[in-house]
Amino acid sequence: MKSIYKIGNYFKLREFNTAITRADFEAHFTKTAESVRFTFNGWDGKSYDGESRSAKVYRTNFPGYEDARFVKIGKALCYIDEDSSVLEKATGEYHKEAEWLVDVLRAEN
Repeated sequence: MKSIYKIGNYFKLREFNTAITRADFEAHFTKTAESVRFTFNGWDGKSYDGESRSAKVYRTNFPGYEDARFVKIGKALCYIDEDSSVLEKATGEYHKEAEWLVDVLRAEN
C-alpha cells in the first residue's frame, strides 16, 4: 500500500488543505457491510484509556489503497492504522487506532 497521506494528491483540498468535497467523497469511497472496532487513543478528547467504538468500513477506488480501511465519524474521514493496536483498559482487548485523514464538506446546494 502507498503512503496513506499521499491519497490527498488525488483531491483538490479545500479549507486550508484539510477537507474534500462531498462529491469527491461519494465518488471515491464506498461504504461496505464490514464493521471495525477501533479507538482514537485520546485524540478525540475522550478515549485516553483506549475506549473503543464501532463504525462501518469505507473502501476507496484509488489504485494502491484497495486494502486500506476508512471510517467516517461526523465530518472526519479517518483511516485505520493496521500497524497500531491499543489496549482498552476496561475490557483488556486490543483495537486498531483510527487516524484523521481529511474532513468531508457538506454537499453544495
